[in-house]
Amino acid sequence: MEATPVHRSAPIRYWAVLGLSLLFNPSTPAMAFTPELHSAYALKAAQAFQRCPGVKLPVQLAEALAKGTDAEDSSPLTILQRITHWHFYNRNEKLEPFWFVERNLDAIFSKRIEKLNDLLDKPDADPVEVYEQAGRVLHYIQDMSVPGHVVPAYHAKLPGNHSDPFDEFESIEALPVFDLSDVQCQALRDEADKADANPRRFLDAAATATLQAIEQIDVAGKPVVDGAWESYWVYPARDADEARKGWGQYGTCEFAKGNVNAGCKREEQLVALFEQQSRQAQSNSVLMIFYVQKKLAEAGQKNASAMADQ
Repeated sequence: MEATPVHRSAPIRYWAVLGLSLLFNPSTPAMAFTPELHSAYALKAAQAFQRCPGVKLPVQLAEALAKGTDAEDSSPLTILQRITHWHFYNRNEKLEPFWFVERNLDAIFSKRIEKLNDLLDKPDADPVEVYEQAGRVLHYIQDMSVPGHVVPAYHAKLPGNHSDPFDEFESIEALPVFDLSDVQCQALRDEADKADANPRRFLDAAATATLQAIEQIDVAGKPVVDGAWESYWVYPARDADEARKGWGQYGTCEFAKGNVNAGCKREEQLVALFEQQSRQAQSNSVLMIFYVQKKLAEAGQKNASAMADQ
């Protein structure tokens, strides 16, 4: 299936999105995975974490984590922030603000991390509040498993705009069961235990893994020419003005099930990539849980320890 290109000038497109967002969908163009997938990934990750040796995560904390991932796209309290702070990766630090709109996630992600750090520094902080805020931070890390948000290729779920079919390609029920071996659990624990571990590093690592998965960069971080997925995502954008502003674009093939045109991938190849990226999002969710537990222990968080012992 061929993607429908958007041929409107950037200023007109952005102002149209801002206005229509208020009318139709206040989370646009912030959304990557649907809110339901964000929270489902968090819950599946919490279940897998529980099966790792020597750890516990009370149900109410797992639910708080999932609630936070969902709220970042759906809470009525953050409507204005979602309109003015988009969830695109600031690739090569080229995606700059447009008037009062932050077109990359840097500012809002930093704000979410700052609040999480404030909570983690308090020995008497409410663990439910800590995990809900951790979920808000995790939301952006999960977003980095969506190629359109990392390339970045502009999209918005609005009439007349090109939406990202990857976002809703598959339901959580259709995905393989997410589980981790003891070795994989230990690897994630070790990653969280590193002295320089922090959410920003997790996010950058997830974005890098996604760009490697769609063959836009190699293992050394260098650009790949004629990568295997160039018919789906292109960087930089072919339009010189859009490229200068930091945008990539969608290719001639659409990431969707159905008729396969010449040069496009077979459906099983699309499924394989989506499942790989979904597993990445869930693995990073487990990593975040290990990280939060480590930080709570360092802060002497008695409330969290008491809940874990129940």
